[in-house]
Order: sequence, then C-alpha cells, then structure tokens
Amino acid sequence: MDKWISAIHTSASAARSIPVAVRYAATALLVALIAGLQLQLGSETGDRHPFLTFIPVVFVCGALFDRGNGFLATVLSAGVCAFYFLDPVHSLAIKNAGDQGALVLFIIIGFAISSVVEALHVGLVALATERENAERAVRDRDLLLNELAHRTRNDFANVVTLLNLQARSANAEAREALVSAAERVQTIARVHRRLELRNDRVLVDTKSYIEELCADLRLSRLAMRAIAIECEAESHSISLETAVPLGLIINESVTNAAKHAFPDQRQGIIVVAFHREGDTYKLLVADNGVGNGEAANPGTGNRLMGMLAAQLNSKLEIEQRSPGLAIVVVIPLKTVK
Repeated sequence: MDKWISAIHTSASAARSIPVAVRYAATALLVALIAGLQLQLGSETGDRHPFLTFIPVVFVCGALFDRGNGFLATVLSAGVCAFYFLDPVHSLAIKNAGDQGALVLFIIIGFAISSVVEALHVGLVALATERENAERAVRDRDLLLNELAHRTRNDFANVVTLLNLQARSANAEAREALVSAAERVQTIARVHRRLELRNDRVLVDTKSYIEELCADLRLSRLAMRAIAIECEAESHSISLETAVPLGLIINESVTNAAKHAFPDQRQGIIVVAFHREGDTYKLLVADNGVGNGEAANPGTGNRLMGMLAAQLNSKLEIEQRSPGLAIVVVIPLKTVK
C-alpha cells in the first residue's frame, strides 16, 4: 500500500510541475479522446447515460493535475454530453427534464470528486513531507550516535594508553593497579563497540559482548598461563546501563580467579555463563581452582563487584565448590528493561 501511495504521489507531483497551459490542453484533449471513443462505439442518437464514461476522466485530471483541471474536465464533459448524447443532438438545449437533472448531478459529482481528490493530494503531500522529515531525523540521530560512539571509543583508547604507559614506570603494586584500571576501561569501551539502536533504545547483545570480553581476557590475563576460559552466553538484548556493570563483574571475577584460584602455575578452567531463567538473568563465573579464601573475601576485590551487583538490583553470591569457587549474580528482568 505504501508503494502505491508513494507512486501516486510521485506521479502527481511530476504532473503538477507541468506548465498550467499544457495541463489544461491535456485535460481538453483527454475529454475529446473519450468523447470520440464513445461516439465511435455508441449510437448517433446518443446514450441515455453518457456521463458515467467521463467520471474517470474527471478523477484522473483532478488527481494528476489539480482541482482546476478537474473542474475543467467536468464542464467540458458536461458540454460534450449535452451536445452529442442528449436530445436534441448537436444542441446545448436539453428538453428532457430527467436529462437536465442528470447533467446538474454530474456537474455536482465532478466538482465534488475534484475537491476531494485535491484534499487527498494535499494530505499526501503533508504526509510525505512528515515522513521525509522523520526519516531525515532518524538518519541524523543514527549519525550522531555513531559519531558519539566513535569519539567515546577514541577517548577510552587514549585513557587505556595513558594508563599502560604510566604502568611501565611504576612499581609492581602500582603497575598491577594501573593495569587493572586499564582493563576496566577497556571493558566499558567494549560496550560502546557493541551498541545497537533498536526502537529508539540503545541495546547491547549479550552473546557477542561477553564472548568478546572473554576472548580479550584470555589474551590479557591467561595468555601465559595454563588456564582455559569457556564462554557460554545466550543472546539477549540488554541496556547500556546493565551491560557496563555486567562486563565489569565478569572482568573482576576472571581476574580474581586468575590471581588466586590457580597458584604455582597450576592448570585450570574458568567458565563464564550467562543465560535466562524465567524472569531473571543469571551470570555465573566459576573455576575449578583451590577455592582460595582471598578470592572469596568480600573485603578485597569483591567489594567492587558487590557495588556493581547492587547497580543491577542484585547481590553478589559466592559459592564454595569442590573444587573451586563460583560467583553468581541473578539480575531481575525488570532491571534490564
């Protein structure tokens, strides 16, 4: 339907750009062609209802050109019908009262059709203009969002570079703190790389986001270790406000496991899982390490994760396993929306 409306609007706009004299001449020619065709097909005494043939002509002229051409087509058609098809033939004097009434009714209907078609055209023009403005606004918004995301990513990259440069000249303790800060900034930057605009909302797909995060952690934290990381993330759309603390919790959990769960360069596996359970999302970061109490102590690195979980209207749960340790965060679905 939209394609038909657009085609009609485009054709009418093109036709109305033709000079007025040419449009009036085209209207007169069209009426003459229909009259000639009817004279060829009908009897010379005339059809008792010749007006029906000219109603489409009035509609086409009014739709393609303008209301004035519709009025002209109506008057010309009425004159042709009176002269050629109504008694007495070849005279504008109509004797039959019924024919006179039909002629008047045809003129009224023709003028009404021309006026209604003109009103529809004006409405279509206004609708097309609003649609173009809306599409332009959407394009501008998308462009601004992409530009903002691009600049934000550049800013994050600059911050990460500065932190890494500072870490090179710092002592061991400060270097670790700066590297951790750089990784947290990179986690936030990943969110902005995964932004999607959908139904006027900025969303992040959990599967691609968490898988990218795990891949980066594998290279940065586990590259020189015999520790594997397995990622099991379902695809769900979450808001920017949810994606940032979620990613930071994963970053902190994997970092803590790499530091404390596998001492003496021992082998191990870290599992990162994210899936939906009813009206909640569940994040699980588990390892098969030693279950070190340092990693489970909320007074250390987990204090930050507890604060991040609170932003998600959740609580950080630590499960001792045999072997290993698991970090669990259950996020209410209403928080994500």
